[in-house]
Amino acid sequence: MKSTSIPTIWIASFFLLMAISCKRQPSHELLIGHWRIVKEKDTIYNNMPLPPFNDGERRGYYEFINDSLVDTKTRYYKVIKSTTRGRERRFLSTITKYKIINDSLRLFNPSDSTWESVGLLKSLTDNKMVLVSKWGKESTFLRHSYERGSTKTKIDVIALSSSGCYGTCPITNVIIESNGDVTFYGERYIDKIGFFEGQISEAKFTQIKDQFNEAGIENLEQNFSVGHTDDETISTTFSFKNKFINSIDDYGEAGPDELVWGYSSLRYLFQDLALRKLDSTTVPFYLDLHYFRFEKGKEICDLTQSESFLLWNYLRKGTLKDGKANAKYNVDFVRNYTWAPSYDEMDDPYKERTEEKVKKITTDGRLYTFDITGQKPVTIDIGFDFFEVNQEFLSFRSRGEYD
Repeated sequence: MKSTSIPTIWIASFFLLMAISCKRQPSHELLIGHWRIVKEKDTIYNNMPLPPFNDGERRGYYEFINDSLVDTKTRYYKVIKSTTRGRERRFLSTITKYKIINDSLRLFNPSDSTWESVGLLKSLTDNKMVLVSKWGKESTFLRHSYERGSTKTKIDVIALSSSGCYGTCPITNVIIESNGDVTFYGERYIDKIGFFEGQISEAKFTQIKDQFNEAGIENLEQNFSVGHTDDETISTTFSFKNKFINSIDDYGEAGPDELVWGYSSLRYLFQDLALRKLDSTTVPFYLDLHYFRFEKGKEICDLTQSESFLLWNYLRKGTLKDGKANAKYNVDFVRNYTWAPSYDEMDDPYKERTEEKVKKITTDGRLYTFDITGQKPVTIDIGFDFFEVNQEFLSFRSRGEYD
């Protein structure tokens, strides 16, 4: 009797453990997809439509890609010593590994190579997931769907600039074009200092464009801001056939989630590209300028950082012309200590002679004439009237209003 009952107990115990194990391990098939957190203020009644998910929750999102990878939209960094300027934050990814052990959802942190528990999966259905943190707080997530690439907004150029902050925020400017051209300038807290050119694939451009388009670029406001100080401003300009689709200044990443999520793939693009450094033969001294603005009498039209960098790139790629522009506007500027190697790091990086200084720039919107001390004026044709084409976004203010 004893010899036959022991195996029976083992078999029963085995199947019981298997049943418990199967019950505890949620199906990865149910997890795969987009999940957005429901705020306390959000309430779903019966079959009412889901509320919009655009009010700034950065950690309330998971896109489970497959049975081992998840996009949390949380930026993972590695802080390293820079060979150029102090510390540098190297962007790693927003995608990381995940696993589920005894109902516990765990994420791999590539910054320090550790696994971190997000919380217990209290429940998981086709359209709802409930996580309980180690402090006992419940968070409810609802399945969310994106129709990637469904937008009709056409974009062929995106320019993004970051201002830096009171800290180690990277200071960069980047332009990508649908033909694959990349123009980049890095100034501080990165390993690529100076002007660079590179290339991306059509697929990569489309991926970045589609990410931004999920934010509904055309309908977004032009300014977003948080209520604190010492943060950075991300300036982004979207255009098609030289005409702005929208141009957005975002201080402190106060914009909608989908807009902010798009920043990472563009501002850190330089890390993975084979870039060719530009020198004074391709960036002449008279283009070593910064923060353009149009002036007409007692009125001033300021450009955002990305708009100004975009105009700078049009000038860099423009055609030299004889003669001078009709002086419809003056173009004000400052010496470029952000978009050029700083003089405390390099001795006369563009080999400027003291007499080769830009006295003023005049323009009719298309032709730009640089009056330079000690030599003939230089006129550049950018091929279209920058101000006329984009006047919907470029408005004049009275001189002294914000100065």
